[in-house]
Amino acid sequence: MIARVATFEGINVEAARSTMDEAEATLRPILEGLDGFSGALELVSPEGKFLSISFFDSMANAEAAEPTFDQEMPQKLGHLFREWAGHRVSVDRYEVAGDYGR
Repeated sequence: MIARVATFEGINVEAARSTMDEAEATLRPILEGLDGFSGALELVSPEGKFLSISFFDSMANAEAAEPTFDQEMPQKLGHLFREWAGHRVSVDRYEVAGDYGR
């Protein structure tokens, strides 16, 4: 399993918390349509750092999903992203070495 980890900084935490349900409702059908997608986890710190972790069955499927993350998602969530402020600082992919239940 591959974890795609996108890191964002400078997020307006209150705006993110108050609109997370709307964001999930918009993103869930997009993500579930991606080949090999097997779940996601969104983490936010009180300081405005945000980690978006998406799980895929293979590196090839994780890499193939990048245009969706780079283009389609920002387009669909543009109004929320403006409220959230902040910016993406990195995208990394990791092989999941262990999964002890989420």
